[in-house]
Amino acid sequence: MRVTRRAAMASALGALACPGLARAQATDAWPSRPIRLVVAFPPGGSTDIVGRLTAQYLQNALGVAVVVDNRGGASGGLGTAGAARSPADGYTLTVSGVGTHGVVPAVNPAQTEYDPVKDFTHVGMIGVFYSTLVVHPSFAAASLTDYLEAARRQPGKLNYATSGSGSSNHIVAELLVKNAGVDIVHIPYRGAGPALQALIANEVPSMFDSLPAVAPHIRNGTIRALAISSPERLGTFPDIPTFKELGYQEMVTENWFGISGPAGMPQPVVDRIARAMAEFLVDPAIKARYSEAGLDTKVMPPAPFKDYIADAFDFWKSAVQRTGVTSH
Repeated sequence: MRVTRRAAMASALGALACPGLARAQATDAWPSRPIRLVVAFPPGGSTDIVGRLTAQYLQNALGVAVVVDNRGGASGGLGTAGAARSPADGYTLTVSGVGTHGVVPAVNPAQTEYDPVKDFTHVGMIGVFYSTLVVHPSFAAASLTDYLEAARRQPGKLNYATSGSGSSNHIVAELLVKNAGVDIVHIPYRGAGPALQALIANEVPSMFDSLPAVAPHIRNGTIRALAISSPERLGTFPDIPTFKELGYQEMVTENWFGISGPAGMPQPVVDRIARAMAEFLVDPAIKARYSEAGLDTKVMPPAPFKDYIADAFDFWKSAVQRTGVTSH
């Protein structure tokens, strides 16, 4: 059917007169162009690894390109704040997680330019993962007990790396310091990728890092794992003992990744993304891919996911108070 110029003009004027109709039409057409997925950390870390996997599966499910945009800085706060300020049209999403929506606002509340709950549309969880103490293969410690004995023999001499001051792994390390009564020295890096490369190069003997980042290196023997913060041993890494079983009950910490967007996203768009995630996260082959990367997939719809983030923020705020960790 041929659309006349007059008819087209009438349609445009109708949309202007009825902005709700225009928004509904835009929502119906979503997605009609590439989606930007903000990863608020440099390439190579856990957030980047999980973000790229998720971008691939979202792209397959939604039928448009999902482009990863690494926006590192301020321990993830910079890119996350930028995502929160983006148009709430469904074309900018972010990989939310324990760092950006738990630790950063807990460590630096005055300097965080967003509220981790109110300033976002929390679409759904991707999965949970845990912090791991890893060492260079040449390091003499074969167990957590050996590691702590080495620290006690030479207080202030044993170094550990993390992705940066005030990160979740920094807090986990300081929980160990507090509970074991040892003096080990924190060496912060600008992201998990650079810190991991420093460990592999034996520039530092140990590191606290998230399992998705270190999983392939544990498997190929480039580094060794001494303990993990999960409540029980993982089926994918049954040889890694938990801090809990070794006597450190307060070292049980659950980290998470999810997909979020700016506050006020259209509900039909939110529902479309949430449905896509619920479908691909239970696919056995896809679950296996995430599991290989150290992530236990978990489907969680928008409403309970928002509540989960609020509770997680309270946990990390308490952990910051107990350890005295700062971003400096």
